[in-house]
Amino acid sequence: MARLSYPKAGELNAGLEELVLSRVGGVGKEFGYKTESAGDLASWGDPGLEELTRWVGRMAGQLVEKLLGVSLAEAYLRSREREGEGEGGRAPVVGVVARRSWASVYRSGDRHEPHFHPNTAWSAIYYVAAPGPCELDLLDPRHFVDYFDAGISLAGEEQRVRLVCAPGDLVLIPGWLRHAVPTFRDEGVRISLSWNLNYMARSG
Repeated sequence: MARLSYPKAGELNAGLEELVLSRVGGVGKEFGYKTESAGDLASWGDPGLEELTRWVGRMAGQLVEKLLGVSLAEAYLRSREREGEGEGGRAPVVGVVARRSWASVYRSGDRHEPHFHPNTAWSAIYYVAAPGPCELDLLDPRHFVDYFDAGISLAGEEQRVRLVCAPGDLVLIPGWLRHAVPTFRDEGVRISLSWNLNYMARSG
């Protein structure tokens, strides 16, 4: 996973907060534990938001390249070869793109129980506004680990790792990693944006 700060957060977030609140007011999806925007962020037509989305994709791509030690194109070709689907020819252009995106608004008492994002390579969360810290819990991804007591607990077993972020921070986690938003207890609102990211390849 990675956590980093958006360089243009100071000039973007105030306007972005207003935009999100206008988008969820009266037309948002009410889940009982938070309010979510209807429609994809890409349909909003906001240049600052579009630039942020491109930056999120670039950061996810750079994270993968750093973890693997090769370019996205090379990683893609190796993956295809392992599957017996080598293409030959020129290397493709591979990027990380958003397949779905939305805004979440939390008010006092709201929370989001543990969940993950199916069919998603990376989940990206960007914090727009909050009166205090923005907390995110990361959970042990192994199923049923709590049903086995070996007498010795390894570091992190059955525990949540709590990230404490601030507006302007971006968090990138694998789509399979369960995560949760603990109960928001402050006055005001906590606003975040989320993207489901996947890889896209095209001929170079």
